Amino acid sequence: MRGSAKFSQLTVLGAVVLGLLLPLAAARARDGGAGEGLNIPPAPQIGQQNVASADLLVAHPPTRPCIVTLFASDTFNDYAPRPFAYSPPADCPGLWAKVVFVAHFNENPGVQFDRTAYVFIGNAALYFGTTPEPTSTVGPVWTVERDVTAYSALLAEPHSGAATIFNIVNSTYTGVIHGSGYLYFYPLAGPRGERGSDDAARLASADVPSAVYPLNSGNQPSYLDSPANALARQFVFPTNMTRMYLLITAQSQIGDEFWYTCVPDQYAAELQNCGNTGYRQVVVQVDGRTVAYAPVSPWIYTGGIDPFLWQPTPGAQTLNFTPYRVNLTPLVAELDDGEPHTISVSVYNDGNYFSVAANLLVYQDRQVRALSGAVTAVDVPALDPTVSADLSSGSAGLISGSVTVSSAVHTRLAGYIDLPDGLRRTEVEQDFNFANRQNYTINSTVYDQQIALASSVRTLTRVSGADGRAAVKVRTWSFPLSLDYDQVEQANGDYDITSTVLQHYAASRLPSFSAAAGRAVSDRVQAEDTLELDPSFNFLGHSGMSGSQQFEFQSRGRGEPLCYERTITNLANAVAAVHDARHCELLRGDDGRH
Repeated sequence: MRGSAKFSQLTVLGAVVLGLLLPLAAARARDGGAGEGLNIPPAPQIGQQNVASADLLVAHPPTRPCIVTLFASDTFNDYAPRPFAYSPPADCPGLWAKVVFVAHFNENPGVQFDRTAYVFIGNAALYFGTTPEPTSTVGPVWTVERDVTAYSALLAEPHSGAATIFNIVNSTYTGVIHGSGYLYFYPLAGPRGERGSDDAARLASADVPSAVYPLNSGNQPSYLDSPANALARQFVFPTNMTRMYLLITAQSQIGDEFWYTCVPDQYAAELQNCGNTGYRQVVVQVDGRTVAYAPVSPWIYTGGIDPFLWQPTPGAQTLNFTPYRVNLTPLVAELDDGEPHTISVSVYNDGNYFSVAANLLVYQDRQVRALSGAVTAVDVPALDPTVSADLSSGSAGLISGSVTVSSAVHTRLAGYIDLPDGLRRTEVEQDFNFANRQNYTINSTVYDQQIALASSVRTLTRVSGADGRAAVKVRTWSFPLSLDYDQVEQANGDYDITSTVLQHYAASRLPSFSAAAGRAVSDRVQAEDTLELDPSFNFLGHSGMSGSQQFEFQSRGRGEPLCYERTITNLANAVAAVHDARHCELLRGDDGRH
């Protein structure tokens, strides 16, 4: 029953049709645009078939930066990293008001897979993402930017670094990638505009971490191919730490690339799918004890499912992953004892495999040599997702029904440190909610899989001082995914595969339960396309491509409110419309609820 076989893994078709696709990227402006304090990208042109993204760029300060070249016009055509030697800018000694990583890439027309790209300095990941796929006539051109001010302490010293895009180039895969990367250092002005001398005080006032501790080594991610495999490193931390955060990027690869399509092992064969269920979660441990979790983003790369879905607009964060931040501050009272401690990161239900990068950001009170305190709560229950299946079989190889996996976990960390001005208590409560429901209809001519994934995190942080007053902040994170994959065998033996995808990344930060201040971002990408294949799964054509991206950003607090909203509409793999608006409804209501 040939028609009942699901088209083998959702990325394979990319090698067949990617040579027929077409992208272009608009130059990235740094002068802002509508809305002071925002760096709004140039609007894509109507009819543009190249990379067209509504993503807001990093805002650059108005002062003149010192620019350090990390790599220039490097060619990525093999599996070798491109090492470089980094030194901080002599003309702009630290500290800095802001540090921005900027990279420009281009690829010749041809045939090539999407490729993973990353840049490390001193074993710390400054950038992590993937590349667009080229077409037979035009190669993609794109730029990525990241605010890396948090790594200022690391960047104040010389380090080795490497830019890596593992790429196969031969007679079949002809896409060669070129790239240049830079760091823009913006000086921190003193009282009269000069660069001041009290670096420690200015560092604290700028809220920049005192030290960076990468968990990785060798200027590359770690590859985790099972839940037992972890990225781990032992440190002896400073004895005067006041805060600690862990930034994590967990990229799904190979058999786990489409982890959200997976099912329990006992159903994997009949549903023609990967196992370990459609649930993944990052696990953070300190000295072998689980202390926190982090969600796994359902990123889809530009060759994923159907390459035409992502022309000209890639999926949410596809070219530039956003790390997830874990607050480990309540634990600093145990970690600042001058003894070695092991921090580790693994992936629950990891099949094969995840590429992981993690950096610890540490804040210190340099006016004292050592701080005392205690950890008062580490309430982190073990993950125990609920798995259920309601499947039935019938004649002609019919299988229908649903498979569901869900998880709801509440965690709490609490601790205090004794600062010169009194005790500071920190409590971090998190609610992780995950649900993935897959509906199936499979018979001799149809393979239909519908996925509704919901993944969200709500973080409540309370910090109280000696006066008893508490500052409360609420962070929200969500990344739902909706996917309908419908493969139908036609009467002549050809196949039509219609895919419909919706991603919606959203995050917010609200102080004191109030929408009067805070910031929020929303990135909603949807696309639909139908592939046409012959009985041997050779590509015949595609039809019905449509899609859109709606990107929104809002910030309220000091200074003028900031608002940005852009919608790009695509038809037949070209930009059909661009609409800018200023609705700014992400932060609304008096209590911070959405």
